[in-house]
Amino acid sequence: MLEFLPKQVQLMNAKADVILYGGARGGAKTMGTALAIALEVIEIYTDREMSERGINKKGFRMKIDNGIRIFYKYLIDYRNYMGVVARRTIPAINTNTLVEMGKVYPYFRGKFNKKDYCWRFPSGAKIYLRPLSDDDTLEFFQGPNFHRFVVEELTQYEQEMIEMAESCCRSAEPIDDSFRIPAKIIYTTNPGGRGHKWVKEKFVDVCPPLPDGEQIYVPKFDIYYQPLKANKPYVTKSGERLLFIPSLVFDNPHLAEKDERYVSNLLNKNKILQSMWLFGRWDKFAGQFFDMWNEDKHVIDEYEFYKVKGAVELIEARRLFDWKENGYRLYMSNDYGFSEKSAWACGMYAVAKDMSIIKFDEIVESGLSIVEQAQYTKKILHDRHRLYIDDFDIVVADPKSYWETRDAGSNFYTFYDEYAKEGIYLTKGKNDRVTGAAAMVDALRMQPNGLPRMRHLSCCQNTNSSIPNLPADPRNPNDVDTKTFDHCYDEERYFLMMLLGGFVEINLDKKDTSFRAKLKAGIIANETVQGEFARDYLSY
Repeated sequence: MLEFLPKQVQLMNAKADVILYGGARGGAKTMGTALAIALEVIEIYTDREMSERGINKKGFRMKIDNGIRIFYKYLIDYRNYMGVVARRTIPAINTNTLVEMGKVYPYFRGKFNKKDYCWRFPSGAKIYLRPLSDDDTLEFFQGPNFHRFVVEELTQYEQEMIEMAESCCRSAEPIDDSFRIPAKIIYTTNPGGRGHKWVKEKFVDVCPPLPDGEQIYVPKFDIYYQPLKANKPYVTKSGERLLFIPSLVFDNPHLAEKDERYVSNLLNKNKILQSMWLFGRWDKFAGQFFDMWNEDKHVIDEYEFYKVKGAVELIEARRLFDWKENGYRLYMSNDYGFSEKSAWACGMYAVAKDMSIIKFDEIVESGLSIVEQAQYTKKILHDRHRLYIDDFDIVVADPKSYWETRDAGSNFYTFYDEYAKEGIYLTKGKNDRVTGAAAMVDALRMQPNGLPRMRHLSCCQNTNSSIPNLPADPRNPNDVDTKTFDHCYDEERYFLMMLLGGFVEINLDKKDTSFRAKLKAGIIANETVQGEFARDYLSY
């Protein structure tokens, strides 16, 4: 006799287009999705309704409920139904997904064909299992129409790959001659991994789980945990309904009550892993590179900084605030990008005499040409802050993209040249990733006064969401994972290495020996290194 857990039943009955299921280890996620893509009830009628509507009872299952005959169909009872479950590798499919399906599907006369990795049912319904890890494996998802699409361990993926694969989930053709099954996507995951940020933002932040009653004490483990329930679905601008169904190990009595070693093992993990895997927390995750991030310390509310209460007052306060009068020197930093995935990021910084730093604004845009980026920079500076390029001591930039020679057909040019035409003279940053990461850690680390050296105003939303969610590179723990959205981080490390390093001065005989004149004339080398010049220039 099959027994379904309450959260699994909720998953099968959920009225949403895209569902994230899970949030902690041991929550029976794989079994839940195996049930949901096979045993969701699509049609259900009483005997009387069948007669009134003239529905043929062939292919329907029947049960007696309070003396009334009920006719219904599971997904696997439709002859044209197709579902697909994806994981990164075949070994992961074999040791996890296939094992859980094997506990259920044979009960419904499902047979697995290892040749094409497909479960087939007597009706003709099919459920495929496929690896999804690169462009070659992605190709399988480009053609067929699947009524149910499942990806397990979603945070292992980049958002772009998932969006390309999920286009296979559609219900364009009627099933069984006339009936159309609405398409549904189901994702499972735990917090952490390279996809942590985008998964959290797309599902958890917009559909946060709710407390389900009071905290519960578990005597055998001497811990309290907070039961969680799903919030109402979040409806996007396009009308798509997103739902996050939290599932903890405590929702799975097969583990929580019958396998004490499993829970004990989670309790023996460090606090971050406990928080993630036992309690389903998304605010911290294992592998988080900047694990010292504290929203209360690293982010300053704009209204508080400018000492205003309303939005109109804030706009005016930004324009009237005199950074230099308040003891700051201004800097800017750029990381080139064009596409949405690899956007252009520009940061604006104010440095005080004690070398404390405030990032007071950012630009993160895609689809702009290099000329448009330079022009947009000047527009934002003027419109938001009544600042000009000459108010900034140094504008540092990605050392590769802005100095690479490009062919325009009749002439050669660089992005540096295009910026210079707009009156923005760039200084080449240093692209030492490990050193840059170390500089970032130092800037974010708490000092004796209880504050980090570098803080960000709340308007820097892309920075404040991406920096704390950057995972470490699994192949190099001294660097962040470059496959995540790291563009705000990149421009920050260029700035920090410039600030903490400096410039090499080339001694040429020029009448105007001011720093800005030398920079515009190209006399100062675009190379960040330690040197006396930097210390002299940055001293007050």
